[in-house]
Amino acid sequence: MKRVGWMIALLGIAACNGAPPPEGPFCGGIAGIPCPGAGECVDDPRDDCDPDLGGADCGGICECNAIATCLEGHVWDASPDVCACVPATNPCAAVLCIVGTECVVEDGKPACVPIEGEPCGNTTCGKGLVCCNASCGICTPPDGACIQIACE
Repeated sequence: MKRVGWMIALLGIAACNGAPPPEGPFCGGIAGIPCPGAGECVDDPRDDCDPDLGGADCGGICECNAIATCLEGHVWDASPDVCACVPATNPCAAVLCIVGTECVVEDGKPACVPIEGEPCGNTTCGKGLVCCNASCGICTPPDGACIQIACE
């Protein structure tokens, strides 16, 4: 099991400040359980076993002290339970498009494209919707009800 001195010092500081030490999956021990991904097994400061004082089979906790550049379509997950590149689930999740456009995935990358639909005041009705009150920018299904007020 590897031990990172500066991290142990940080764990001690966190405990002194009332903050709980970082949690990660169990690793090490007599079975030599590895950490997931690129995770690193460090001594668990909450137990009485010290690998520097003869505790060769001490259990530890996994930490993710690594960073990586991932292949296209993947993102880095730095949680101690993963510590690896994982498939990106939604490339549009962090994209904010301007009004009148929407994010779509083209060739695996996010792109803002004009929304296809009927213009309705400051908005554009989505597919299958119609503008029922342009002054308020309200869209409904073709057979839907709509308020008949004027908005500023």
